[in-house]
Amino acid sequence: MPVLSRYLLGVYFSPFALCLSSFLAVLLMNYFLRLFNVAVTKGIAVSWIFLCFAKLAPYFLSLALPMAFLVALLLTLGQLSESGEVMALRASGYSFKELLKPYFAVALCLSAALFFVNHWASPWGFHAFRESYADAVAQVSRLDFEPRSLTRLGDWEFFSDEVDPDDGRLRGVRLVKRQGGYRRLRIAAPSGQALLIRRKGLRLDLNDGQLAWPNDDPQSHTTAAFRRSELFIPFSDSGRALREPEIQEYTTVELRTRAGDPAVPAQRRREYSTEAALRGAGAFAPLALFLVACPLGLSLERRAKAVGFALSLGVLFGYYGLLAVGMGLGRRGGDFTAYAPWLANLGALAAAGALWRRMLSR
Repeated sequence: MPVLSRYLLGVYFSPFALCLSSFLAVLLMNYFLRLFNVAVTKGIAVSWIFLCFAKLAPYFLSLALPMAFLVALLLTLGQLSESGEVMALRASGYSFKELLKPYFAVALCLSAALFFVNHWASPWGFHAFRESYADAVAQVSRLDFEPRSLTRLGDWEFFSDEVDPDDGRLRGVRLVKRQGGYRRLRIAAPSGQALLIRRKGLRLDLNDGQLAWPNDDPQSHTTAAFRRSELFIPFSDSGRALREPEIQEYTTVELRTRAGDPAVPAQRRREYSTEAALRGAGAFAPLALFLVACPLGLSLERRAKAVGFALSLGVLFGYYGLLAVGMGLGRRGGDFTAYAPWLANLGALAAAGALWRRMLSR
């Protein structure tokens, strides 16, 4: 690699790393309080929060990488322009192409990385996070029985006349199975003991009890007596419907398959098609932003860092504003559903053309 390219990249990567870590921290902070609250409430180790962050990282990288690239590029070009290095290099015979070639290579690499992240890594990571979060929310780490109070435990309903909160001893226990296998099974025991198995279920040790199971004939039922019985009641509900995945959890191939399925409602098919197009457009965001940032950064002279930061915010606002407009148009329907999210990139190309003509005409 030429010395000039190494120098230009060395100047660039420090603000890029700072911007990327800052954007990721801001995006992850939105989830931190929610995850921390679940971890404390359910008695889950703090390491679970960091595991969730690792699963969410690809999803947030799809947002943070283009933003960090743009801000760092404008800050770097502004610094080089303010210090007179751009003018000196131009006077030494270097062209704009040679000056910007390292940054174009960075934009190209980031676009290739985002292509994989947007289409595969982000959906896989977000799906793993949603599954982990749903399992954590469903966990029970503490269960306080109230005497003479009906409590729902998974498929069962539990009732006890007396409950000792210290050792879990029970008096006058009655259980009814409301769903799942052996539905309507009834168990009654004069005494027993409850042992909570954290995040799994409840184990009941019952003594001298009876069970009754109604037959198909309403005039008869099956009964049995026992001296001692162990019953494990999982906290999960066997009749609970499976969680429907969010649109961010589907890979792009799955989105396109669902978008072409006539059994799926039309509105959902438009959403799937728009999301698939959005991921493709987002992968080219670094290249589009590169074309806009270069003429802006090279034109800065005084107070270049402050102006460059302000310009980066303006460009981001305009780009993601057009992206939101394209998403809205795509979900509304029409012939351009699969192309509307590309509106932001087309706007960036148009702005870049005008900025380059203005800079080169000076």
